[in-house]
Amino acid sequence: FEKVLHSHITTSGLINVIRQQTDILERRIAIFTEKSREASTMLPMGAKLEEMGFAAGSRDNPEDLILYYDYMPEFTDCPILLSDHYFGQKIKTS
Repeated sequence: FEKVLHSHITTSGLINVIRQQTDILERRIAIFTEKSREASTMLPMGAKLEEMGFAAGSRDNPEDLILYYDYMPEFTDCPILLSDHYFGQKIKTS
């Protein structure tokens, strides 16, 4: 998605925008400057874009910045969520 934001927005604010745009409920969302998602390209939590050296541009001519996000589902080992016991089962009606 594409969004015009102020350069004084923090990474926490960016995460809130991502949640609003995508309906992701995960708490652990990371923002990266490169698609590789390497730790060295991850933006620090709570820092402002302008503090990290990203130019703002003007309201009529904003500076383009492409960022990437990723998240880890919190319930990766939950047996109930991983269960496919009921999939493919016929519902009994009597």
